[in-house]
Amino acid sequence: MNETTHLSAVKTGAIIIPGDRYFPEGVTVTADGTFFVGSLFEGCIMRARGGTNSMEPFIESGANGLVSVLGLWADEARQILWVCSSDAGNGRLTGRAPVGVKAFDLQTGAAKGSYDFPGGGFANDLTFDAQGHLYVTDSWTPRLLRLSAGGSELVEWINDPQLGVEQWSLNGIDYDRSSNAIYTVNQRAGLLFRIAIEPDGSAGAVTMIQTSQELRRPDGLKVIGPNTLATAEGGAGGMSVISVDGDTARVRRIPAGLDGVTTFAFYQGNAWVVEGQSDHFWDPANAGPKADPPFRIVEVPLD
Repeated sequence: MNETTHLSAVKTGAIIIPGDRYFPEGVTVTADGTFFVGSLFEGCIMRARGGTNSMEPFIESGANGLVSVLGLWADEARQILWVCSSDAGNGRLTGRAPVGVKAFDLQTGAAKGSYDFPGGGFANDLTFDAQGHLYVTDSWTPRLLRLSAGGSELVEWINDPQLGVEQWSLNGIDYDRSSNAIYTVNQRAGLLFRIAIEPDGSAGAVTMIQTSQELRRPDGLKVIGPNTLATAEGGAGGMSVISVDGDTARVRRIPAGLDGVTTFAFYQGNAWVVEGQSDHFWDPANAGPKADPPFRIVEVPLD
């Protein structure tokens, strides 16, 4: 199979998200199959417990300063749900709170912490390295922020114009343990970058990975195996699997015919892709976000 081969994905499961203006974006999953998904419009978080496909309210709108909910991370070691909260100006809670990262108890939803972005911006997605340091992308500037393990504030870890100086550039992010590096995608330009982590924890060299084909509005990024990444593609309505070899990579696209893909969770070898209808949420022709429910999280096999 060459890199331009398109596969027709077999969708094997789905979780329905209630509400006609929920507009889901971020999603994460725990080892027992409990899914958490956040709302761009409502500024709240819902949960589907392991073994069920039924969503229930978990964290109420605006709790702990939530505005629009984006990237999520279920930190089972510390029993914390980490959440990116941003303000794009068209959510129900716009103007209510600063942009930043919020922390909640993974079991009860109780507020555990709040970390504002220095200088504002747009918190989009987040990951952790092997030492427990948190990294988060800023979609409005070419920077990544870092919260040291046990730290109390986010600080600018890297600000490099080659990552993309236009708004809505940086998006998905993940840590690769094998290379001790951060991978991130530029959604607007369809580019993949690797950023080395130096022994002292500072940002090292930035490498643009030469992919066999342009990524189509990549949104969300996961290291799913040795030298293997996956990203949701808003511009293709599905997924891509990326096989990295040094500074180059082969892209294998897996279309799924989904409407307004945002991001995905990786669970038991498959992608669970958020069909968030984000194209309707951001459509400037609409007098406010409009959608065609239901919203879904759809299982898409990656092999």
